[in-house]
Amino acid sequence: MGYAILYGRCIACKGVISFNPHTVPSLIVNGIREPLCRACANRWNQLHPNSARPIQDDAYEPIDENEL
Repeated sequence: MGYAILYGRCIACKGVISFNPHTVPSLIVNGIREPLCRACANRWNQLHPNSARPIQDDAYEPIDENEL
């Protein structure tokens, strides 16, 4: 049994992040789900309180490889 973690760029700040693809906060841009880093997700929640969503504990953690 192994673990997996994805790496990508935050759609907002362009910083490189590692994340769980199933639980990372994201935005839909041009029909594609794009990840947000924790800082940008927190900022989004502050700016958009009516559509704010909690950040899941495992959003930036590895996942079991069988969950991919």
